[in-house]
Amino acid sequence: MYTIIGGDGNEYGPVPASQVRAWISGGRANLQTKAKKLGTDEWKTLGDFPEFSPGAPATPPPLAADSGAAAAPVDPKVLGDEPIAPAGKLQIGACLSRGWDLWLKHFGRLVLATFLFFFICIVIVSIRFESAHLAVVLAFLLGGMLTAGMFRYALKLLRGEPAVLSDLFAGFSEAPGMLILASILIGSVSELPNILSQTSPALLPTRPLYWVIQLPVVYFSVGWTFTYPLILEKRLAFWPAMQASRHAIKGNWWRFFFLIVIAMLLSLLGAVALFIGVFLTLPLYFCVLACAYDALCNPAAKT
Repeated sequence: MYTIIGGDGNEYGPVPASQVRAWISGGRANLQTKAKKLGTDEWKTLGDFPEFSPGAPATPPPLAADSGAAAAPVDPKVLGDEPIAPAGKLQIGACLSRGWDLWLKHFGRLVLATFLFFFICIVIVSIRFESAHLAVVLAFLLGGMLTAGMFRYALKLLRGEPAVLSDLFAGFSEAPGMLILASILIGSVSELPNILSQTSPALLPTRPLYWVIQLPVVYFSVGWTFTYPLILEKRLAFWPAMQASRHAIKGNWWRFFFLIVIAMLLSLLGAVALFIGVFLTLPLYFCVLACAYDALCNPAAKT
């Protein structure tokens, strides 16, 4: 397990060697990046470790997933539970501040990406299929892949990495199956109270039992927020990604919940200035979530 110092000066890890190789492959680290092994206090360059050198090229070969071979699985507990150092208290103000700065710095690019995101969803829903529900189901299934792409785009901008609009569609080529399965499971759970309300008058939204059922649904839905980026960024299968997301958030659940609420309220301010304003402010929501993801799923190691 290794901790590295990123280009932004922050510590990331501890993570397995496979994750470090993924960062090297993605340009987030190189053989001159400072790193230390779990259990030691000595910082070296990655090139000093036999796992990455000697003889390791400056630009390593593509990861297994890129060459058609199966990628090495990552333990979901590595991303937010023991034996990995916990992320500590989520700093709501810091996430909002970083998200705000990111939104202002890349305003035009984020607005364009968000507009494209919703334009695709609106087009799919607007297409006349034989079944009126088919378009909704299709948009529902594609939503996970598009959400994962939005996270990747925002995270690249946050980390100072090259980001292009094609990143929005990374989920369609890199992990479509896992993202669709996650969409089905998460969506089914989130819709469970509404489905049950169709079966019994006692479960209508006007009855207390409906809201009792909503409580665990909200808890898990919030906890699974990072499922899609974890599938895409950490190469996890859908269920380990859901577990990893919940583990990363559970110690900060209330703080993360309030962060989501604040970010949504800020982003929806665009609705006051006509509907088109939503496309100007909604990217702020993704920026704040990307900052929270970076804080909780790539926590700085304790020294």
